[in-house]
Amino acid sequence: CIKFRPSPEEGIETKANNSDDNARKLPHYSEARTTRYVRKGEALTLHYLENPREVSHATRRKILWDQHRFDIGVENAYRKFLHLPDDVTFNGISDDDVGGTKDYDYDDQTNRRRAIYASELVNGEFPDSSLEEHKAMGTINNTTNSNNGNSKDQDEEEDVTVTSNIEKSLDDLEEMLQELQHIFQNTKGALNQALPSSGAFERAAALELTFGELVTASRSSLGNDHHILLSRCRRMHLDSIELVLSKCSDFLTEKQSVELMARFLPTVQMLLESQKRRLGSHHTHVAATYHDFSMGIQSLLSLSSRRLLSLKLEGMGSLEECSMMELYCRREKERIERLYPRDVEEILEMVK
Repeated sequence: CIKFRPSPEEGIETKANNSDDNARKLPHYSEARTTRYVRKGEALTLHYLENPREVSHATRRKILWDQHRFDIGVENAYRKFLHLPDDVTFNGISDDDVGGTKDYDYDDQTNRRRAIYASELVNGEFPDSSLEEHKAMGTINNTTNSNNGNSKDQDEEEDVTVTSNIEKSLDDLEEMLQELQHIFQNTKGALNQALPSSGAFERAAALELTFGELVTASRSSLGNDHHILLSRCRRMHLDSIELVLSKCSDFLTEKQSVELMARFLPTVQMLLESQKRRLGSHHTHVAATYHDFSMGIQSLLSLSSRRLLSLKLEGMGSLEECSMMELYCRREKERIERLYPRDVEEILEMVK
């Protein structure tokens, strides 16, 4: 199930402070949609985590215990929690397992569960975790000291440190990104005059580069191109590029715009692959990423088709293939959106 929260445009019309000028619509319900038929009595499930959803296993485990009082457990318990068959053994899912075959089914339940499990692996190993904050780190440190630097314990300590450091960096950078978005929103009317004096353009450009560097460093330290934290890294990198392109276009040269798009497309392609593995091919997040991919291809085709081909993206070895990929992404985005028509009001009117 996917839950859609009500937007300000939905709901009942009301007046605030008895003023016609303050009349607005207050939402009065959320909407849940499924992408397949549901049997009578079958349970419907929703994602407990909303923003951000892409957190490490250790963080997710602690949040779910603190807020909902159930434990997804460490490696063996987590495999049972995901209903992974006992005969499914692997150290991850290689690109050959997925992208290398046209027969791979992104929506097969076992494939998705394998992908969810694989998205937690750090350098091929499932990371340690605890229900209590920092308890896992303390336990590992004590064990490591008592065993005179046992290599397995040291590896577990490094895994916990790697994910926690990346999450801390993401939290700090996201706060900076939100601050910049707030600045641009509040200077909307006089953007050209406000940006130079505020230094917002330089900060936005520097932040985009920092996100790009974090993606590269995280890929290296995690040893897993499709780790769940990399999805958050890439998503925020795309947000930072979009911010610079949409709000600072008057300050960018054509070459700078081309290079921003050249960094945008590899990031969005990897994000799309990771999302499809974990979420399947019908999720609204996948639709949004298809849209980003389509718009990115369109932009670079118009700005510099030579630079686009130089990226050597999978399935985009010629201009014809690039155009076909753009069309495919656009159609997939439209197909997924049709699965969630948001027509509850019409349905309710029909059954009255």
